Amino acid sequence: MPADQAQSSSRQKQREQTQKRILAAAIDIFAEAGFEASSLADIAKRASVKKSLVQYHFATKDRLWQEAATQIWNERNKQLAGFVIEATSGQSNADPQSRMRNAFLAVVKFTRGKPQWLWFMFHEGAVNGERLQWLIDNFIGEDYTRGQAFIRDYQTRGLIRAGSPLQLINLISGALTYNLLVAPQTYRATDKDMTSEKALSEQVDLLLDMLAP
Repeated sequence: MPADQAQSSSRQKQREQTQKRILAAAIDIFAEAGFEASSLADIAKRASVKKSLVQYHFATKDRLWQEAATQIWNERNKQLAGFVIEATSGQSNADPQSRMRNAFLAVVKFTRGKPQWLWFMFHEGAVNGERLQWLIDNFIGEDYTRGQAFIRDYQTRGLIRAGSPLQLINLISGALTYNLLVAPQTYRATDKDMTSEKALSEQVDLLLDMLAP
């Protein structure tokens, strides 16, 4: 490879690595503090770069927030699909009950490792403004559509009790994620680790029992 091409390739890799660091920092900062309480200076400090470099890669805080939200949702969708595939590997004929359990486990395991996606929703839900609408238009709306279709499918199979698919998907979402959000305080108060494999499995099994017709 000619020297000029090698230098160009090296610069491109450096730019990509810098963008990844900035996005990772932005995801954490926005999840911790919300959009309004976050600053590009905070994000630059977390990413160990200059603020001007953040502005070079992402012209505005709004644009950076959108890119951060897109990355965390894409990562969620990719990892959820991977969890389900791994859980059902070699079980192409797995019964519907097992597939439902695997899907629920995928949600709790991803949330255990990446709770930021929930905090994006919670912060913007409290503001109820343009960014929430952006999340709905790009991600949350589709989540609701797929979630309700999932409920209807498993109601038809006789595995989920009758009831409003919308109410049920909200209840299921809360049941799968709330324990993880309060895990630190639960541990301090009870000395019980709600993030362990055993606790997650028990959580999902209890939910399945509650949903049964």
